[in-house]
Amino acid sequence: MLKFNQETGNYEMVREAVVIDPTAFSLEESADENGVGHLFITAKGAEKNLEMSDYCVNEGDEVPYHYHEYGSEIFFVTRGSVDAVMGGKQIVVNPGDMILIRPFMPHGFEYRENGTVWHEIIQGMDLWEGLTGLDRIYENCPEKIEDDLFMRDYLKTEGRVDYLGYPYLEAETVSPEEMPGFCGKDMYYKSYQLPGIECRIKYPRWKMDNRKEVWEFIMDQGQIIAWDEPYFSHELMVVRSGSVKVEIEGYETQIAKTEDIIHIPDYARHRITVLESGTVLQDFNVQYDLFLMMEELDIARREGRLDDDLVLDCLNRYQCPVTEASGLICR
Repeated sequence: MLKFNQETGNYEMVREAVVIDPTAFSLEESADENGVGHLFITAKGAEKNLEMSDYCVNEGDEVPYHYHEYGSEIFFVTRGSVDAVMGGKQIVVNPGDMILIRPFMPHGFEYRENGTVWHEIIQGMDLWEGLTGLDRIYENCPEKIEDDLFMRDYLKTEGRVDYLGYPYLEAETVSPEEMPGFCGKDMYYKSYQLPGIECRIKYPRWKMDNRKEVWEFIMDQGQIIAWDEPYFSHELMVVRSGSVKVEIEGYETQIAKTEDIIHIPDYARHRITVLESGTVLQDFNVQYDLFLMMEELDIARREGRLDDDLVLDCLNRYQCPVTEASGLICR
């Protein structure tokens, strides 16, 4: 992948990062009146999956009310808080909370505190390309930046429609649970317990346009999850608290700490070992039917039918690349 070298002003080819410290690493940086943005992972494949960035903003910074004609976004706060307006309803988003924004959902934000950090994971769009387009406007026709109609047409080419002048921050305030797409720090759709690991599904497949699932795992010290079969897709995880050891074939072993991003390339065997009890790891790119597999295993456990043969059968039928985990067995 390409990384921008600020000293030389050129892009340089570098090996794909595995553990990303968001305070020290970015592929590209963009600054405007709404704060500073950092790109960590570029969009992958024809479906433009896994683009990930953040915005470091201050009190009073705003994102205008708008919607996207395609693609989806997951936002989460790591520091500070945000007034989020979606579909004419307003809530406060705090650290650990997530919101999922699907196509045609009007949304806009105002940041409540200096130093707020607002992460974004994007599916089906290439928003950073839109920012580079803005750079070209600044370079070639800077007077158009103040032309609202011109900018509205420009954003429309990116699939974005702005509501010019709409007083969205006057929207009705509701409880977060009433907001479509909201998933609070301690909220989840369903939970499954394995020895040493609690598995929580945050966003099921049907909320993610049938492309993937989003999970959260709360793990005891010493627990291991291993992928010893090549997996066709990139992995994208974030350590919410605690720390893990990341071992990946062909790379040096690394330690991922709280707020670090774990980005593992496709077809790479890897293993994650939990270093602290209570470590919380979120997985944003589960493309196999983990939910249905956990349902089947949970039903079999309650009925007394769970054994090694059933586990192996489920791993194969649901194309689960995990080959070792607490409560399961190795192939």
